[in-house]
Amino acid sequence: MLKIEEYDNKNNYRTLTHSNDVFHKALRAVLNGEKRFHVTGAEEKYDLVYYENNELYFENSDPSQNSLFAGETVIPPYFIYNENDTSKLYFDLLDVYENIVFEEVNEYTVVMARLFLNVSDKQIYFVDERAKLFFETSSRLHIGEPEDEDAYEMRVCETKVTVTYLNKHEKIRSYVLFHNIFLMQWIFGDLSVDKVKYAEVFVKKTEGIGGFLQFCVRCSTLFSKYGIKTYFKSGSSRFRDELIDKYFSVQKTPEDSNDQNTVYVVNYMATALTHRFLFAKANVTYDILSPSFKNELEEYTNAIIGNKKMLGVLIRGTDYNMMMSSDAKTPFLPVSAERMIPEIQKCLDKYDYEGIFLATEDKDALKTIREAFPGKVKAISQERRSITEFSKGQTISDIERRIYSPEEYTERVEDTTINYFYALYVLSKCSGFLASSMCTGVHTVRSFNGGKFECDVVVRELILKGELV
Repeated sequence: MLKIEEYDNKNNYRTLTHSNDVFHKALRAVLNGEKRFHVTGAEEKYDLVYYENNELYFENSDPSQNSLFAGETVIPPYFIYNENDTSKLYFDLLDVYENIVFEEVNEYTVVMARLFLNVSDKQIYFVDERAKLFFETSSRLHIGEPEDEDAYEMRVCETKVTVTYLNKHEKIRSYVLFHNIFLMQWIFGDLSVDKVKYAEVFVKKTEGIGGFLQFCVRCSTLFSKYGIKTYFKSGSSRFRDELIDKYFSVQKTPEDSNDQNTVYVVNYMATALTHRFLFAKANVTYDILSPSFKNELEEYTNAIIGNKKMLGVLIRGTDYNMMMSSDAKTPFLPVSAERMIPEIQKCLDKYDYEGIFLATEDKDALKTIREAFPGKVKAISQERRSITEFSKGQTISDIERRIYSPEEYTERVEDTTINYFYALYVLSKCSGFLASSMCTGVHTVRSFNGGKFECDVVVRELILKGELV
C-alpha cells in the first residue's frame, strides 16, 4: 500500500506527476525496488511511501493469531489491479452501511472512494482534508465527520481493530477492506473468466477435517458464481489422499487442468478471512460422507441415542483456548465448561431432554460436565487433551507430532478424523443443540441437521448480544 506522507526536502526520489493513475505509476517502480516517491503537480507536494500489506496486517493483529498465520500471505501486495474493471470486484459487505468514513488518505482509501462513488449510493466522508487533492466536487463526498451518529457506518481506519462485518458501526483497516473487494482480481490474475474451467484449492496444513471440508464447500460456492468447478489439490492438506477417498466424497483436480484454464487458491488465510468467504453458503450435507462411512455413523448413532430425546452439547477447549484471540467481541472466543452448566440446565428443564451427548476434545471439560450431570452424559470414547498440556501457540496436531512417530501420527490423524465426525453426526441427530462458541463444528452440525433442532443456541453469541453475561 502507498501512504501519503509529508514531502521530504532532504532526500532525492523519483518524481511523479500528480494524476488519477499516480498510484499505478508508483507501483510499477516499486516492482523495481523503489519505496518512496516525490509527487508534484497538485495544490501541494507530497510523498508516496510503500508499505508491505502483510507486514501492516501482522503489526496490527493479535499476537496469538500471528502464530496461527505465520508464513502466510494474508493480505497480498496488489502491485497490479484494475479498479475500472468491476466484473470481479465484491461490494456486498457494504450493503447495510449508509456512510463510509475514511480516516486517512492513502492509495487504497482514494481508490475505494472513487469506486464507491461510481458503483454505489453511499455517502463518502474523509476526515483528512488532503482528500481534496484527489477528488472533484461531488454531492456525496464530504470532508469531515458525519453528523448523523445513528446512521449505519463503516469506518476505515489504520488502528488495531477487530472486524466482525456485523456491527452497526463497523471499523476496518483500509488494506483489509481493499483486499475484500479485490480478492478475485488477484486470484484470477490475467485470466479472463470465460477461459477458466476450474479452481484448484490448497488447504492449510494445520486445518482439521471440518475446516478442510468447509473450505472446499465455501470455495465451491464462491467460484460457482462464475460457472467454475472447484477441486482440492491432492496432497495439500494434512490428510492423506487415501483417508479422504475412504471417508469422504471430495473431488480432486481433473487431469485436463492447466494454468490456462485453472485458477489457484494457494494462500488459505488470504481467502478464509474475507467477508465473501465467511458469509458464503457452506452447507456440508451428509452427501459429503462416503456411503460406507455414513452407514457406520448411522449405526453408531442408533446405538448411542436410539429414540431418546437428547441435547447435543459442543464445547471447545484445549488448543482452541490457547490459540484464539482474547478479544471479547468475537463469537469464536471459547466459553468455559463451568459457564456452560447453567445453560445446559436451562435446556434440560425447558425441553425435557432425557440426556446429554457431549462432544469435546478437552478432558477437563468432559470431567466438569459429567460431575455436574451425573448419569446423564454420553460421549465418544477417545483420547482427549487437557488445557494444562498446552503451551501458547500449540495445537493438538503439534503435540501429537511431538509424541508419536510419523507412522503413529498418520494413524492418529485418521482416528481423530473418525472421532470428529462420529461426534458431529451424533450431535446433528439430537433433538436440541447447544454450543459454547462458534467454530467449524457448529457450521457442520447445523448443515447436517438442516434446521430441524427445536433448540439451537451458541452461548458466546448470546453473550455478545447482551442476553447473557
